[in-house]
Amino acid sequence: MEVFVKKALTGTIIFIFIGLLTGAMATAAADVSKVAIIPFKVNADRDLSFLRTGIVDMLSTRLSHPGTVEIIDSATVSSALGAMTGRLNEKAAREIGERLGARYVLFGSLTSIGKAISLDARTVDVLGKKPAASYFVQADTLGAVIPKINRLAGDINQQLFGITAPAPSPSVASSETAQRINPEKLLTQPSTPATGSPLQPVSPVTGSQKGIQGQLPFVQPVQSQTGMFWRSRTFKRPMHGIAMGDVDGDGRTETVVITDRQVFIYRVERRQLVKVGETKKSSGRYLVGVDIGDMNGNGRSEIFVTALNIQKNRVKSQVFEYDGSTYRLIVKSSPWYYRISKSPGEAPVLLGQKPIDADPFKSAVYEMQWDGTGYKPGTRLVPGKKSNALGCAVGNILNDGKRTIAAFSDGDAIQVFDTRGELLVTEDDNFGGNLLSVNLPIADPGNPPPVIYLPLRLIISDLNNDGKNELVTVRSEELTGKHLSRLRVITKGQFVGLTWDGAGLGETWKTRKLSGRIADFAVGDIDGDGIRDLVAILVAKEGRIVGIKPRVNIIAYSLGVAEK
Repeated sequence: MEVFVKKALTGTIIFIFIGLLTGAMATAAADVSKVAIIPFKVNADRDLSFLRTGIVDMLSTRLSHPGTVEIIDSATVSSALGAMTGRLNEKAAREIGERLGARYVLFGSLTSIGKAISLDARTVDVLGKKPAASYFVQADTLGAVIPKINRLAGDINQQLFGITAPAPSPSVASSETAQRINPEKLLTQPSTPATGSPLQPVSPVTGSQKGIQGQLPFVQPVQSQTGMFWRSRTFKRPMHGIAMGDVDGDGRTETVVITDRQVFIYRVERRQLVKVGETKKSSGRYLVGVDIGDMNGNGRSEIFVTALNIQKNRVKSQVFEYDGSTYRLIVKSSPWYYRISKSPGEAPVLLGQKPIDADPFKSAVYEMQWDGTGYKPGTRLVPGKKSNALGCAVGNILNDGKRTIAAFSDGDAIQVFDTRGELLVTEDDNFGGNLLSVNLPIADPGNPPPVIYLPLRLIISDLNNDGKNELVTVRSEELTGKHLSRLRVITKGQFVGLTWDGAGLGETWKTRKLSGRIADFAVGDIDGDGIRDLVAILVAKEGRIVGIKPRVNIIAYSLGVAEK
């Protein structure tokens, strides 16, 4: 009997032990988070397909933690992707994760603009217990991608699993601290003025790039200009215009962007470009231009939105003003094109033009004045049949203390007029390059309406801080040479600074060429660090084909010069 009791007791203990061990193993297995990494989408004008596999391999190694995080093998993930229909978004990622038995799904994109490489990543909790999270890193060159992937993996480890990665070495930290951070990753530390410049100085005699001795760090040889270009996250909607200013009266700079149908107001907050306002989406307008300025003198800046009707043959502009709670329409529908021109040391000028027979170049351009009830035309600045208000700038272009007007022609040549309307000079070197157009009246019922393209913006400023104003414009590379009236394909663009040399406008600086189309640009302090930035809309993909969405970024060059 005693032997039987001992055997029974021993069996019970073994059974309990096995049960506890099995339960512990099950609990441990349940505590392991499985992660499915989907190959990143590559957006580039060169073959970077090899990075798709490389990124998955590197992230798999850095995110895998035995007993805590398990990475689902890539072959299994690829098999699940084969059954996917439609585009990859959070919903699709969650469905893939469910099929794979994953707790988290990681997906994203790699974008190449010039030499810069950026990674946008997103994690989705398949169980829905944690909100989806976004991550962003950027490398100045292809060779600097690996350290950035290390940082990306570190951010994911910390935020998703609570695993802290080893701190970066002091040399790496000091290198990153010395540069101005991406506009969406701002304010992590006190701002430091940039020590290089995106602008390449050009010899006024030979036109060659060279360093200029004795000048500010702003004008340095191109080989020392790294880390000076950043971009925002990618927007998958068209962007037609950008302007910067304090539109809500809080003393901070907002970035106002227009799409084809709507106005969005952004500001840098908590290290990200955050939407702080928007207008109601318009179903009867096609937006083509935006400007900011207090032109009615009430102490609060208006938002001028130049717009066409849906047929693009009539102007239906609007003006908004913040009333403390919303952006109120103070001009509901105006037949005028609007542009605000700002020149150093001078008050902003509101330009206006009322088209004749839908032609945006046929009528004269006027300086507009507020008369207490509306914006009315005053002094004529540019004669008719010469330019459109959207492509005009007024100020001290010749650096002689006198007012002159720069204006794009309908063929994108830059013209300079005196205040009497006399043409002083014309410069034509592939400047401009807009895709926004107006439909003219149909001359032949059997053919589509003739198309005329609107001009890009011109800005008068002293961006290189040499005490002389320059005319800032865009030079574009267009595949058809602008010879096809209904088709333009712009593949690259760069900013150029032109200064009056006594005989014409000479090139004094230029940025490197960017892959894509520069849709619009502005000068202002985007991140609140007191340093001026050259900010622009860069279109990497137009989205002209049905089913393919645009890919658009807001880019920024830090100018290293204090905001005035």
